[in-house]
Amino acid sequence: MNKELKVLTLDGGGVRGYLSAKILANIEQLLNEANNENINIGQRFDLIAGTSTGGIIACALSIGKSAKEIFNLYETLIPEVFIPQNNGIFQSKYSSEILKEKLDDILGRNTLADVITDLCITSVDVENSSPRFHKSSYFGRNTIRLDEKLIDLALATSAAPTYFPLVDTLHSTNLTDGGMVANNPSLVALIDAMELTDNNLKNISLISIGTGEQCHMPYDIESLKNGGKQDWIVDIGTNTKASKVVENIKCGKSKLKIAKDWFLSDDEQFSSKGSPILELLMESQSKLAHFQTQFLLKDTYLRINPKLSIPIELDAVDKINSLKNLADLEQQQIEKIKKLLERKD
Repeated sequence: MNKELKVLTLDGGGVRGYLSAKILANIEQLLNEANNENINIGQRFDLIAGTSTGGIIACALSIGKSAKEIFNLYETLIPEVFIPQNNGIFQSKYSSEILKEKLDDILGRNTLADVITDLCITSVDVENSSPRFHKSSYFGRNTIRLDEKLIDLALATSAAPTYFPLVDTLHSTNLTDGGMVANNPSLVALIDAMELTDNNLKNISLISIGTGEQCHMPYDIESLKNGGKQDWIVDIGTNTKASKVVENIKCGKSKLKIAKDWFLSDDEQFSSKGSPILELLMESQSKLAHFQTQFLLKDTYLRINPKLSIPIELDAVDKINSLKNLADLEQQQIEKIKKLLERKD
């Protein structure tokens, strides 16, 4: 079909989804005040695509939840879900059951068949290392999987490796975070939008919401210059027992010396600022998708992704308050949003 299509895409980024939710709440309020309306922001779009934390938000928007409701959910969800169950070395750091309980409050028993705005949620099939995208009925070929529960898709798209366990849904098994393949799902959504508009890019308007551009990456680059598996997989906190064990191993200290230092030290056993390889993978993917989408759509594209004042890891709950003031919109952005969401017919 050759029609006008309004698309919203939402990045992954862990707790930084708090910023995305606040930006959307601000857009929702501004548009409603300007037009004397009461329309939830998701209903202004024809297609919403989300990854990870953005996938959670996308699921809620697709069934008509307001951005304000979603932001209020995130205010309670983040501190309750991101309570470590262990150190994340031998098991997933957080519980998906706690996340599921919180998501049940807003997603309930809704399925892909229940959405009022078309939806695309990303994930990755670990068994065959393939993208697994979950879509509503905007393509006829999707109809056999419309009974997928949104809560399961939200859990799957946000199951970041080492943070949450793999997820099984009704039609898929062993799914992990969509950020492994499309942390910024703009290009994924654009390809589908092109098919829906007979490849007419002029008929596509796309607004992309990020989770904040890092001012610098939240890991020690010096340790990665000649880093091995341990350095890349987990950034062990300094002045901990674990960091001293690693340092002693690198220096060739004896096992007896390492064990003695461990038991005699009063330092914290282990802490981590996250996974350098995961942070790098997600941030670089987001930027690439932005550049490619911008090149293709030009004036009918807007990316809102404020620069962070401090580096914020995927699970840095203690830093989310620094995101609130970054969600304010510039007048130029407001005018562009209004223009992109205007209907010509």
